[in-house]
Amino acid sequence: MNLATPLRAFALFLVSAVVLIAANRPNILWIVSEDNSPDYIGCYGDPHGMTPTIDRLARDGVLYEKAYSNAAVCGPARTTLILGMYPPSVGGEHMRSQAPLPSHIQIYPQYLSDAGYYTTNNSKKDYNIDQNTPGWAESSNKAHWKNRPDGKPFFAIFNTNITHESALHPKKYDGKFGIPLEQVRVPAYIPDTQHARERIATYYSRINDMDQFVADRLHELDDAGLADDTIVFYYGDHGGIMPRSKRFVYDSGTHVPLVIRIPEKWAHLSPHAAGTRTDEIVGFVDFAPTLLNMAGAKVPEHMQGRAFLGKNLGAAPEYAYTFRARADERIDFKRGVTDGHFNYIRNYLAYLPSGQHVNYIWENPVAPEWEALFQAGKTNAAQSAFFEPAPLEELFDLEKDPDEVNNLAKDPKYREVLVRMREANRAHLLRIYDSGFVPEALLVEWSRGSGKSPHDIARDEGQYPLAKIIAAADVLLDSEAAALPKLTRLLNSKNPIIQYWALINCMVIKTEDEKITKRIMGLTRSPVDATRIAAAEHLARLGKKDPRPVLNEVLLNNSNVLARLQAINALDHVQEAYPYDANVFERSAAMWPTNVKDLSAEWMGRYKAYDVRVMEFLAKQDAK
Repeated sequence: MNLATPLRAFALFLVSAVVLIAANRPNILWIVSEDNSPDYIGCYGDPHGMTPTIDRLARDGVLYEKAYSNAAVCGPARTTLILGMYPPSVGGEHMRSQAPLPSHIQIYPQYLSDAGYYTTNNSKKDYNIDQNTPGWAESSNKAHWKNRPDGKPFFAIFNTNITHESALHPKKYDGKFGIPLEQVRVPAYIPDTQHARERIATYYSRINDMDQFVADRLHELDDAGLADDTIVFYYGDHGGIMPRSKRFVYDSGTHVPLVIRIPEKWAHLSPHAAGTRTDEIVGFVDFAPTLLNMAGAKVPEHMQGRAFLGKNLGAAPEYAYTFRARADERIDFKRGVTDGHFNYIRNYLAYLPSGQHVNYIWENPVAPEWEALFQAGKTNAAQSAFFEPAPLEELFDLEKDPDEVNNLAKDPKYREVLVRMREANRAHLLRIYDSGFVPEALLVEWSRGSGKSPHDIARDEGQYPLAKIIAAADVLLDSEAAALPKLTRLLNSKNPIIQYWALINCMVIKTEDEKITKRIMGLTRSPVDATRIAAAEHLARLGKKDPRPVLNEVLLNNSNVLARLQAINALDHVQEAYPYDANVFERSAAMWPTNVKDLSAEWMGRYKAYDVRVMEFLAKQDAK
């Protein structure tokens, strides 16, 4: 019997099956712009928006009015996207933190690849996990869906930095005004100056350039005859470009444009008709499960979002949840809840201002000008709030106050809203096993010492009793008088994280209680770096003890780069009373990389840059 004929027939059957499978699954194209909220885009209501392509995409597709990046800066936002999980649940909320993942968690392009898709990324990664985590068929500035094998459906990303924050820095600023200066609307929280108007006017021209980038990607689809087979997403990677937007969990930092065009062939995958707008809440955490659902692939149980397109839809949520952790060289910890009407923000490090000096933000001349006006007493209450210690809680009515300058957290009329959103935040933190309550330096130490991922540490009730830790962090939400006895007890806890949050709350209320102060004196000798640093800072803030012996010891002898960064931040916070020692900084900087372990050259360089940025800032302050 001649086997060639049946084998050839079987081979043809397999090829036909692949083509048929591809024909029955959509191609998916993501077009991503950086650092822009829905402001400046015509279809979102800006009368000056010069975005004809995106506007046309919205007319042909669905415009999402309540889409959120969950994080307000690129690394954490992209980590949310790539995992379909909230980064705090895996220890990846800190900018460029490179958190190790447990073996059962893969990035979504790997799941798409397993489902038969050709996956390309052109070309930004910038996740807070290992950049080399497998999944992409190609990730480079040459990656393109055109390179796919015949018969394969594709998933492709094209990212543009035309609208990136750096476009307004002097080195890239071109001064081309997209609209006349008199038509510019300056947000109420920023002083209305010539600089502010010029930067915003210029940004309109950058938005117009970005719209052309979108047009070019769509033309490629049209030219290849693939528009009718391809679902197109356009979205921004997080909120806006001016100070107090990007990096901050205000609406201006997390609210993003999202427009999705679904061809008629695939219209059954969307609950919304073409040419409509929806107020359904979606977040970046939902994008990965949505992709897999549209592709007909199984959504892994560990993903924390829900599918909002495809055959098996998750229920629309009541809220979107947002977060802020360390961004570049500055340590912070905020969590947010929004329903698109109200925005609730919990500031856990409420002894610090939201407007900490970040070198990259200060490259935009609006930031140093704003700070100088504040220091000269020339800003109003709304503009001054950025540089004053943040309140424990903020609540804004976005419909009445879109610039979020009128904090309603203490207004009795909004008490029910405040409590409801506060409880929603607590429930969310417990649901996702938020690891952010562990100081980053300690989380790194625990992970390296045990070989456990932060994801697994956060789920260890013995090591990380999260409900008790949140209760310790929230102790000041009661009255200060009621909190003091609790703080005394919490400072004596055997759990270092509970101790740490008791210390943070002592800094917030600036307590000089004698019994508490004595206990904190003892904690300056704690074996836990984060605790020792926080204790030294608290006593320095009260003028009771020079923190430099503790902080300098960390700088000169500690191989944990995150402990070093915490120490430098603490020095900055108290440098007016305890000026930094230039000799110590010179010696500390000279020790790089010999006193640092377990970091690749690239990431070690980034963390050294963070050290140096704060050092340089302190030097400038000292020179004044």
